[in-house]
Amino acid sequence: MEVRICPVSGLSTLQGACPFAKPKAKAKDGGKKQKASVKLDFKWKQDESMVVIKVCAHHTDAFTTMELPNSASQEEIKKQYKALSLIHHPDKNQDDVEAATERFQRIKDAYALIKDTDGELAFPWDQHPEKQQVMKGDEAVAVFAEVGLEACEEHHFQGLQLRHLVKSSEEVKVLKFDKESEGGHITECWLDAICAGSPHFVSHLVKVYRRDAWEYHDAK
Repeated sequence: MEVRICPVSGLSTLQGACPFAKPKAKAKDGGKKQKASVKLDFKWKQDESMVVIKVCAHHTDAFTTMELPNSASQEEIKKQYKALSLIHHPDKNQDDVEAATERFQRIKDAYALIKDTDGELAFPWDQHPEKQQVMKGDEAVAVFAEVGLEACEEHHFQGLQLRHLVKSSEEVKVLKFDKESEGGHITECWLDAICAGSPHFVSHLVKVYRRDAWEYHDAK
């Protein structure tokens, strides 16, 4: 039996089917390839130091269609859906039913994507122009590795998934915040990013939190 190894996950066919090497399926939506989404939540901890990484799909276009910021609460999303539905329902637009039907369907599709979110997809890009960084996926991989190395090493497969997602992204918007406290004994770093433009994945929000606890000893 031929044994093949996935270049992304490192898994061989002896270990079962790799999620990055699924058999080709017939394309849907008129031949348009469906993009994948991933949800990751893993961490590393040692004493008082830790790294926490969370990844989820970020439906940027859905928020735009709903005319809402990505920080919108579940209640705000529900309220806006009702308001837009009243305005754009085909029954309310008899002068151009076809266009209204198309617009109303886009609103319904957008609502279906974000109706269960409750502010956790907030990405405060415009609020922090001094922290903004825009880079290609290859460059972003190095930035993520610097902040989240230990968690990715401990959770190898999740780390590979994250690397593949980031590296394949055409554009990565990064916000990075650093804080030092307790007389320099504790340093913290927050890295939030939107990974977009991948040929394989929808846009994703990546959040990495790093806390380093340093122990100092007085010189004798």
